[in-house]
Amino acid sequence: MEQRDVIALLKENRDSATVTERNAIDYVLSHPEEVMGMSIHELADASFVSSSTISRMCRHLGLSGYRQFQRSLVFELARRRDSERTSIGDISPKDSVRQTILKVTRKNMESLAITEKLNDVEAIETCVAMMSDSETINLFGMGSSLLSARDLYYKLIRANVRCSINDDWHVQLVNATNMGEGDLAIAFSYSGLTHEVISCSRRAKKRGARLIAITRAGHDSELVRLADQTLYVASTESIFRSSASASRISQLDIVDILFTAYVNRNYERCSEWFERNYIER
Repeated sequence: MEQRDVIALLKENRDSATVTERNAIDYVLSHPEEVMGMSIHELADASFVSSSTISRMCRHLGLSGYRQFQRSLVFELARRRDSERTSIGDISPKDSVRQTILKVTRKNMESLAITEKLNDVEAIETCVAMMSDSETINLFGMGSSLLSARDLYYKLIRANVRCSINDDWHVQLVNATNMGEGDLAIAFSYSGLTHEVISCSRRAKKRGARLIAITRAGHDSELVRLADQTLYVASTESIFRSSASASRISQLDIVDILFTAYVNRNYERCSEWFERNYIER
C-alpha cells in the first residue's frame, strides 16, 4: 500500500473533525515525535479522549486502523528528517573542481530522490485534474522560483493551454485579482514565505480560484494552508541561500512530472497542438 502523508491528512481533516477528534489531531500535530510509538491508549490519555475516538480519527483519515496510522507517522517523520538532513553545507571553498562536480551532482540526485518520495500518485492526479478542468492557469513566483514557473508556462502554451505569467509582481497581483471560480493558480515558493507569492495566492483564493502550491517539505506555512493541493520539494537548502541549485532542480522535476501527466491525460488534443506549434530550424 502506498504511504500517505499522514501529517497532511490530519491538517486537511481537522476542520471537519468532531471536537474530540480535533483534540487528538491537535495533540498529534503538536507532538508528532512523542506520539510515534505510543499505544492507542497512551495517545488517548495524552490527548484526553477515548480510544474509540482515536480509532474513528484513523478511519476518517482513510486508514485501516491505529497500526497503519503509526506506520504512516513513522514513515512521514523519517521522510521529512531525510529531506532536511540533506544540506549543501558540505561544499567548501577548498574543494577542487572535480570535488565540486561530484558534490553538486550528488546533491541534485539526492534532492530528486527525496522529492519523488514526498509526492504520491494521488496528489499528482489531483493537480492534473485541476489543470485539465480550469479555464485559465495563472503562475506565480519570484526569484529562482519564477524561473521554474516560467518553464511550466513555456510547456503549457505549446499545448495551447490558456495561462499567464509575468516578471512584474504588480502584474502578477493584477492577474490574481482578475481570477474567478473556474481558474487555477499555481504558486512556486521554495521557502513558502515569499510575501509577493503569498499575496497573490491570497488574492486568487479570495476570488474563488483554486490553488496548487509547490514548496519545500516539512514546514508549515501560510502558502500550504491556503493551497487546495500542495506538491513538495526536498528541503535541501537553507532559506537564506546565495542561489538556488538543488531546490530549482526539484521544482523543475515537479514541473516535468505535472506537464507529462497532463499531456498523458489530454494526449490527442496536446499532440495536435504540439504538431501545430512545431518550429522548424
